[in-house]
Amino acid sequence: MQQKLILYSVVISFFIINPVTHAIQARSDKEQAQTVVSGTAVQSVVPVQAQSQSQSQQAGSNSAASTVSSAFNPLGPNVMCSFLPRDFLECKEPIDHRNNETAKQVKGYGCLRFGGSAYEDVEHTKVQCTVYTDIDCYGARTFFREGVPCVRYTDHYFVTTLIYSMLLGFLGMDRFCLGQTGTAVGKLLTMGGVGVWWIIDVILLITNNLLPEDGSNWNPYV
Repeated sequence: MQQKLILYSVVISFFIINPVTHAIQARSDKEQAQTVVSGTAVQSVVPVQAQSQSQSQQAGSNSAASTVSSAFNPLGPNVMCSFLPRDFLECKEPIDHRNNETAKQVKGYGCLRFGGSAYEDVEHTKVQCTVYTDIDCYGARTFFREGVPCVRYTDHYFVTTLIYSMLLGFLGMDRFCLGQTGTAVGKLLTMGGVGVWWIIDVILLITNNLLPEDGSNWNPYV
């Protein structure tokens, strides 16, 4: 009788413990990463949610790295294109508005007048510049450069004009060189104002009060 009771208890305990064991095993398999065995290679299968999170984190790190690499490096080999000197740029000439303030306001830049010797007498504006194709730099290759003086040079040389004024001033040669044809003819007909006009023009040239008619500055290039 005791043996039958023992046998019945063993069978009942088996039927009770076995389903519980299977339930625990199934729950453990869901929480852990499954392992797929293919031949001799073992590959860990990561849940889809965790895999997508890792891919998004990797994409974010790659984009951040590309942003950092594209930023300007002041210690790198390239300088900002806007920092290049004039020798490396092809710049347009300042726009001449000829005392037309309305045209300058519409355009936003340009020169109302040209010329001047002292810095405070010279007007400044901005011009469009483009870096030469063979020059490597960082940033936009076409930009506006500020502080360009409204100064232009033609074929008027101070030394040449002064020599003409001292030697042939009574014939009005200095005025002809400056493009002042009307006063040059009057100076020629009066033989330099009987010498007085001749001397006055020499003094005006030396004191920089007699300038080219077209408003250009003395050409500094020989």
